[in-house]
Amino acid sequence: MAEVPRCRRVGILGYGQLGQFLVEQLLTRGPSLGLTLGFVWTRGGALEGVPPQLRLLDLKELPHRDVELVVEVAHPCVATEYGEEILSHADFMLGSPTALSDPAMEQRLRGAAERGGHTLYVPRGALWGCEDIERMDRAGNLAALTVTLTKAPQSLRAAGWLRERAEAALASGTRTVLYEGPLRPLCALAPSNVNAMAAAALAAPSLGFDGVRACLVADPSAPDVHTLQLEALGTGPPGRALSISSTRRNPALPGAVTGTGTRDSFWSSLQGAAGTAP
Repeated sequence: MAEVPRCRRVGILGYGQLGQFLVEQLLTRGPSLGLTLGFVWTRGGALEGVPPQLRLLDLKELPHRDVELVVEVAHPCVATEYGEEILSHADFMLGSPTALSDPAMEQRLRGAAERGGHTLYVPRGALWGCEDIERMDRAGNLAALTVTLTKAPQSLRAAGWLRERAEAALASGTRTVLYEGPLRPLCALAPSNVNAMAAAALAAPSLGFDGVRACLVADPSAPDVHTLQLEALGTGPPGRALSISSTRRNPALPGAVTGTGTRDSFWSSLQGAAGTAP
């Protein structure tokens, strides 16, 4: 008799719009792809629609759930608090790579992955052209990278002085450049909004969080679309170097942090991290 392939067990951290989508995919399509849902955890929220036996109420119980891949789609603070422990038991797909803008945190997670013999994955998320950026950087052909993200103020979860500027843009109804400069400081000010930018920095380690240029724009006139623009400049003489521009317009529900097109990207990345991608 042919041996039945063993399903890979996957745990989901976060049960917002994106987490609910991944849970639905795992429950409906997962078994045919060699994937099974091991647990779902959320930060203090309800887990309606999740079978009781799959609800994880305390992350300290994670080691007893025997999962091989844990997918975080909650908040970077989850990786900060639990990432090292997770990597001692399973592979970890970090859906909030803004957590890695803290150099100490990045070092800790990479060290934990090495010690535990597991892999730390970063999904491309809303980033278009991730593999191309990585290839250019690896070949030493990437001189500069600028990422511009435009969202309605209602879709921003900003902190500190950036929150005040976003609220002012909403009140005035005026398109406003909230931030322009190195990416690293922005990750702490809008950790839930600029994960695609963080993925770009990780795809281009020669530039990293300090070398990638970030521009965050609040546009009250576009409540149902998130726009991500990339400007990559290759090495070479001025005026003759390779330059690449792309624009990704991602439909979104009003006020949503994540665009609807990003869901399929995460599902594809999950399959890749689990080793079941076609």
